[in-house]
Amino acid sequence: MRTVDPDSLEAFAQVAIEECGAPAETAATVARSLVSADLVGHSSHGVVRLPYYASQIEEGSLDPAALPTVEEAGLVHRIDGGGAFGQVTGRRAVELLTETTAEHGVGVVGIRNSGHLGRIGEWAEQVVEEGYLFASWVNLQGGAQRIAPPGTADRRLGTNPITFAVPSYGALPFDLLYDGATSQVAHGKIIERDGSGEHLPTDWTITETGEPVTHAAEFEDHVGALLPLGGTETGHKGFGLATMAELFASLVGGGPVSTEEEQGWAGNGAAFIAVDPTTLSTREEMARKVTDLVQFLRSAEPIDPDGEVLLPGEPEHRIARERQAEGIPVEEAVIENLREVAADHDVQGALPETLR
Repeated sequence: MRTVDPDSLEAFAQVAIEECGAPAETAATVARSLVSADLVGHSSHGVVRLPYYASQIEEGSLDPAALPTVEEAGLVHRIDGGGAFGQVTGRRAVELLTETTAEHGVGVVGIRNSGHLGRIGEWAEQVVEEGYLFASWVNLQGGAQRIAPPGTADRRLGTNPITFAVPSYGALPFDLLYDGATSQVAHGKIIERDGSGEHLPTDWTITETGEPVTHAAEFEDHVGALLPLGGTETGHKGFGLATMAELFASLVGGGPVSTEEEQGWAGNGAAFIAVDPTTLSTREEMARKVTDLVQFLRSAEPIDPDGEVLLPGEPEHRIARERQAEGIPVEEAVIENLREVAADHDVQGALPETLR
């Protein structure tokens, strides 16, 4: 594990993405998004994704120069990502969502054919900064199946994250945010361990024998599947959420659903929704409700004397402050992958010194 300055890491990511064929503005958007994920502790969606994006570009499933197009406009918008970087599509979706919500009090944006949308919490944060509630459901348009239905070890659904965010209206130094995969962990947690030799936690995966997958490399070779959120005991809950995310994203976004075992990767589909609650009440009333709930939740007595009640979004807020000051920790296996990307695109000189 090594620590790297966030600005240096972002500068390297931008150079590497440009060398993959992206325009400067697109490269800057993607690099900023990746490092922002690392900053808040969601390294599964951070620079670990660079080699993955580079390989997609080489395969032709990601167009680094593409821009999303708006197919339908109104209270409900629909965007076709056109195989563009998901970070570019996500930014456009947020623009449309906030503009529509400002005018009508509510907005809906469907997305299809987007590249990997990255950490969905990033888009939620931008919406709640405007004072709006946010909800989203994301699927993988039938590709990249990794979740097994309860009682099986067959891959049938993507990790299909769901996200909700609520402004704290000044009641807290951060906004309330839940952003999580409907599997036990995000696939990026597996990617981070690929090549490390480290054993995977036993409650993440399952094989046809009922035993877990031992190493990340085996999982990446299509051995076993991710358990739905809740694992072997209550995985029906995570599976239900994953199924609903699959359908919400497809029905609103217009993209495909999972129907075949070998269905090819077709990018992300999504349904984004925003609501301005002040159309129904006042900002002061909203702030009072958030404050009352927070005080009641924090009044719960921790079993561990050193424990505390952490609210959704609070761990990320703390980690971001710490990493801005002290740097971002990067796993050795990830560093090796970044070095390979740098060598492949002849940008070794852009690597932060601590990663060389």
